[in-house]
Amino acid sequence: MKPSFRWLAFALLGLCCARSIVAATLTQPVMLNGQVIPYTEFAVFVLPGTALSVGFIDATGGAELRFGGELLAAGSDGVVAPETPGNTTLEIRNRATGETCHIEVFSLVPASRVGSDQHLNGYQIGAYPREPLRGLATYLPPKGFVEVTAANRDTRISPHFTLGEFVAKQGYADPSYVVLRSELLLKLENILGKLKSAGHPVDDFVIMSGYRTPYYNRAIGNVPYSRHVYGGAADVFVDQNPKDGVMDDLNGDGKIDREDANWLADFINRMAQRGDFGPRIGGLGVYGATNAHGPFVHIDVRGTKARW
Repeated sequence: MKPSFRWLAFALLGLCCARSIVAATLTQPVMLNGQVIPYTEFAVFVLPGTALSVGFIDATGGAELRFGGELLAAGSDGVVAPETPGNTTLEIRNRATGETCHIEVFSLVPASRVGSDQHLNGYQIGAYPREPLRGLATYLPPKGFVEVTAANRDTRISPHFTLGEFVAKQGYADPSYVVLRSELLLKLENILGKLKSAGHPVDDFVIMSGYRTPYYNRAIGNVPYSRHVYGGAADVFVDQNPKDGVMDDLNGDGKIDREDANWLADFINRMAQRGDFGPRIGGLGVYGATNAHGPFVHIDVRGTKARW
């Protein structure tokens, strides 16, 4: 496709995508355990028995809650994560606007169930560093793991992403296990929304690498404290036109190279400079193409600024 026609197609696609992101955004966001959720679809990852406080922000008519299909009593403003690992749908309907938010509540498998052989139900996890990096709490080993099965790997956990997209690339297993931070989903969705609002026809990100078990992270030669092993990082690229498994020509120069990753990173960095991410600041890295992959951008929510 010639560049001019390609960008015309991108522009038309962008108009369609802008409508879809609007439809996926609530006019009155949900407040879940102190975290603002502006989307009609989302997920939280908690230990069994965790209490969740939930409600709409400024919902004058109140909210109707269903958990696992069961209508909760009037006046109820919270739920408790089931003791059995898995996911249960929390449906929150805003009586004033009629909007509904669906939140998948994932009860984690406690990390204490990882065996001395560093496997969990046959899935190799590996060993986390015993001491957190520089004593930071964000580098403590996870307290639990999301169990991913054939039945739930396609579960939508935000408007643009499914659970299975974040599974480590260490070979298919059923079950497999993931660590994932809701803050990362909020950041990725925020970036996509801002791209669309700015008129850039970017419909989605390909998650090239999401969670990595310590075992897999070590196998590929990465550093022990990579944010990927803590569920707070994603390596992403845009692959829309054509769908060919590599980054698109985002800067419109007719080439697919590191400059396209730089274009995306520059956009994200400007968001960070404006304070668009709030507490979800973190790392931003640019990578060029190799024989194994095309250009991509690393995004994380470590809580401190890092650039490379």
